[in-house]
Amino acid sequence: MKRVISGLLFLFTTWTVFSQNNGFRPEWSYGANAGIALSQVHFNPRVLQQMLCKGTGGLTVRYISEKNFGIQVEVNYAVRGWKEQTDTVRFFNHYARSLTYIELPLMTQFYADLGKKTRFIFNAGPQIGYNIGAKELERDINVPYDYYDLPIQKKIDYGLCGGMGVEVRTKPGAFLLEGRYYFGLSDIFNNRRSDIFQASSNQVISIKLTYFFRIFER
Repeated sequence: MKRVISGLLFLFTTWTVFSQNNGFRPEWSYGANAGIALSQVHFNPRVLQQMLCKGTGGLTVRYISEKNFGIQVEVNYAVRGWKEQTDTVRFFNHYARSLTYIELPLMTQFYADLGKKTRFIFNAGPQIGYNIGAKELERDINVPYDYYDLPIQKKIDYGLCGGMGVEVRTKPGAFLLEGRYYFGLSDIFNNRRSDIFQASSNQVISIKLTYFFRIFER
């Protein structure tokens, strides 16, 4: 949590430093995003996994305060989790669990114009989330492990996210196609020496399309 707070302070300090306008007109954008998320959980001791593919979507607000620089905030509903498969030849012994979160990424955005209507976008910043549910998706395994029946013990999730993409601006609005990576700094299970895992953090790769349907300039 201290790392998240430090990241937020750094983000707003950076915003203040670069908020001096030199003839540039600030811009507000509002929109919605949707996409797919490929997720795993980084376990220690290691658990053999495949990527679990689920959906994500939410609302996006962006404020461009300076040329090539802005802030982007999202509120997302995201499904993550992990999938195990220990017999890859016969496709036996598999287990999967989904984890549902409400996420709040708060990112600094840098962009470069590729033309009059096209931009290259880079987003980076902290993200915090809250687990609102978990569901067992698959269980076909000869010897089940104890943690299969273990509830999510740490509801609050936080980490760092970053992504790159291309934005195309049209008369109806702007379309941003972005690839993003989330690196979790928290764990979903307790991590004391006596616990099953010493680490159990979320790791997510996502592909998202954001539609900014309203753009205001000041």
